[in-house]
Amino acid sequence: MRLIARRWVHLVLGGALLMPFFLLVSVVLPLIADGADPLRQVGWQLVAFGGALPVAALAALLFPLVRPLEVSAVRSLCGVPAELLAEGPAVSWAARRRTALWFVAYLLAGGIVSGMTLAAPPAAVVLLLLPFADPLRHTALGWPAFHGLLGPLAGLALLALVAGTSWGA
Repeated sequence: MRLIARRWVHLVLGGALLMPFFLLVSVVLPLIADGADPLRQVGWQLVAFGGALPVAALAALLFPLVRPLEVSAVRSLCGVPAELLAEGPAVSWAARRRTALWFVAYLLAGGIVSGMTLAAPPAAVVLLLLPFADPLRHTALGWPAFHGLLGPLAGLALLALVAGTSWGA
């Protein structure tokens, strides 16, 4: 169980490392696309998320010290043996490309897991409380009209999804 928790922390760290790239793309996106609002519209948030990954890959290509930093994080948090990981900075362009691909995959998974970890538990609590709290049952708040036990069941399913995603990582 402890290793699973450390791997989850590793993925949340990946989401945190993705944030500067995501925020950069979120600022640039409205400048190049009319009507783009990645801070309020989910579709544009997904576009910004997808646009942040190539920017992160470029950063990993240009900074060879990304590899030793990531290797130390993987060793300490994921329990990967030292002989399975490369040592030192990525010097050749082939090593830099491999590092960039792994870094982007790590940020992609970390962004998804950390986003789910931050958003799903409060949503699950609201869904669990739907039958008991009258103000939450109004569709004007943006929640679908769940009747009876459907809301709490959806809340439990959402919590199970977060737990399963974190465990599967």
